[in-house]
Amino acid sequence: MYRLITNNPALYHGIRNSELIEGSSLDVLIHVRSLVHLGSLVLTHPLCGNLRPNHQPFRSVIVDEKNGLADLDSLSLIEEAVRVYQSCRLILPDELDESTRNDYAYIDSELMRESLEQYGLMKNTDVKAAPLLLMQKEVLN
Repeated sequence: MYRLITNNPALYHGIRNSELIEGSSLDVLIHVRSLVHLGSLVLTHPLCGNLRPNHQPFRSVIVDEKNGLADLDSLSLIEEAVRVYQSCRLILPDELDESTRNDYAYIDSELMRESLEQYGLMKNTDVKAAPLLLMQKEVLN
């Protein structure tokens, strides 16, 4: 079963089969690593977007949840991502003002859009709509 693992609340609410991780982008990667140890496959690159970890408070990864032996390619990929994130000072979402947090959430959503469509995880047909509607609602209130 395909599942989105994310710490991006704006993205989480528009996606079926998603899991919201409360915490940092590193916490997301560590959780994905745990799933890989149980047999899940990493379907999207954990470092997608080529953004430095200290410029990316939100991180989202799609996995194919399975039980069994760890896939060595997935394990190598997620271990390297964890090492990269551990070597940097991270921006935590709670450290950011609401507007900046929304901007970062939008970037993460856009980086994941094509993969979410590919794996059929979107609740809505318009991937951009989910995070944008949440942001517009906050602006109007």
